[in-house]
Amino acid sequence: MITKEQIKKEVDKIPDNLLEEAYSALKKIATRQKDFNWKTWEKNLEKFTSDFMNTRTQSLDSSRDSF
Repeated sequence: MITKEQIKKEVDKIPDNLLEEAYSALKKIATRQKDFNWKTWEKNLEKFTSDFMNTRTQSLDSSRDSF
């Protein structure tokens, strides 16, 4: 498990010109964690009927962009 101290040490190594990018990434992670609500997610599951997605069709020619 990674500790906050390990993360702080890595942050200290980041060049000044990348600090804004690192800060933005950390803020996104922190916000994502706070915004997710398991109780709401579970409550929304109750809205689906038991036969939801019993039959699912997808065309064979579907393609996805590769990165």
